Amino acid sequence: VGGGFSLKGFERQTSGRHATVFIEGDGRPWRAGGRVIAEDPTPLRLLALSWMEKTPGPTLYLGRPCYFQSKADQPCDAMLWSYGRYSEQVVQSMVEALGGWLQKRSHISSLTLVGHSGGGVLALLLAERVPHTKEVIALSTPVDVDAWTSLHAYTPLFTSLNPVNQPGWRAGVQRSFYFGEADHQVPPSHFVSPARAISDAEVTVVKGVGHDCCGPDIWLKNAY
Repeated sequence: VGGGFSLKGFERQTSGRHATVFIEGDGRPWRAGGRVIAEDPTPLRLLALSWMEKTPGPTLYLGRPCYFQSKADQPCDAMLWSYGRYSEQVVQSMVEALGGWLQKRSHISSLTLVGHSGGGVLALLLAERVPHTKEVIALSTPVDVDAWTSLHAYTPLFTSLNPVNQPGWRAGVQRSFYFGEADHQVPPSHFVSPARAISDAEVTVVKGVGHDCCGPDIWLKNAY
């Protein structure tokens, strides 16, 4: 539970003090070619969940407010998955839910947050507020949200937070970005530069890969 929402998630409990948390992409915020806000934003392909299955140690697949739920579950404002998909309300809800999960698992002392696409935006924002976080893996992530909407001629996400406007980044967190060379949704030509502008960030462009970049075979370092 976080911010008045009951977030859905999946976990694998195994031994270990370091856990990996996965955050899926934005799913289907729109339908009808982007002209109508979808009633259910839940993605059809759970790419991050498939990566979770390949990652050793304790893991959590952390959902967002109003994803993986029926209309009857709780009142949901479509702003939470459209223009406000990275809003203060969404971020704080996920921070509270993750904090509650950690409270019940006192053996977990550190976290890696792994986010795909828009999930990477949320991973970056959550890491600033969850002290357990020691590493962020941002995959195919539009780190400059305003540049991304402008690139695709989308309506700006006017109630969302934008990572490039972060006044400073918390020390002691390793941030790694991976972009697919053939990604047309989040092209490296537009997003490598703002990713590199984050202090001490590691940026990798993976050849021959599109927006589905990148599974744990690419980024898993077993550092913890």
